[in-house]
Amino acid sequence: MVEVLIVLLSPLLFLPALTGYMARGNGRSFWRWFAIGICLPYVSLIIITIVVYRDQRRAQRTPPKTL
Repeated sequence: MVEVLIVLLSPLLFLPALTGYMARGNGRSFWRWFAIGICLPYVSLIIITIVVYRDQRRAQRTPPKTL
């Protein structure tokens, strides 16, 4: 019985964990994105990918601040 629960719940928790990991690696809240990943498993991966891409593009565009 426990093995069946593990097999069924592992994929359901993998996508939110992956979403949270991607968010945390880019300075965002792991738990917030983990919760979004639980509610919207596949959509959250697409959203965080777009957000990370936009953040990296914005960082490349802005010139470094000089003192």
